[in-house]
Amino acid sequence: MHRQTLRELTVFGLLLAIGVLGRWAQPTWNFTPLAAVTVLGGYYFRGWLPALLLPVGILAVSDLVLPAHDSLAVQLAVHGMMVVPLLLGRGMRQRSSQASAWQRVAGWTLCGLVPATAFYLVTNFAVWAWQSDYPSSWAGLLACYTAGLPFYRAMLSGDVIYLTLLVGCLAAAQAGSKVPARRRNHSDGVVG
Repeated sequence: MHRQTLRELTVFGLLLAIGVLGRWAQPTWNFTPLAAVTVLGGYYFRGWLPALLLPVGILAVSDLVLPAHDSLAVQLAVHGMMVVPLLLGRGMRQRSSQASAWQRVAGWTLCGLVPATAFYLVTNFAVWAWQSDYPSSWAGLLACYTAGLPFYRAMLSGDVIYLTLLVGCLAAAQAGSKVPARRRNHSDGVVG
């Protein structure tokens, strides 16, 4: 098997495990690594297919244990919102080689902030529109968004913390792979 393919399969498996276990073991509702893993998958993988299969796989496996969504429309909104971090990760991949250090920091910051915000706006609207928990009025919509604020804060915190950890791990792995290998000198052992 090609070395790059093996590396991508290994990274895919690790990210899938982090995503699934993180959704199952979330310390507070919505504090998960899902968006962070999806951003990193979009950034890391050369092709679209593994980057797309990563959040699909995480959601499919982890939803087997988690409580079901109350509405198919809400479930579609939740799953569909994983496109946002995927696109952000792909955008970072395309721009990072020519970006300055500050532009990369700004890009990663957006990757930490945008997914939770977009998720909050879209999924709370879906809950208001397709579940009968809130009146079909502006007051009902406002009540729905207000009730969703604790979940938004938890998701935003999880996205920022997990993305920082994952990007830090990726940077450390890339830095480690750039360290020159030691050469062996036949006369006196290892030469650095």
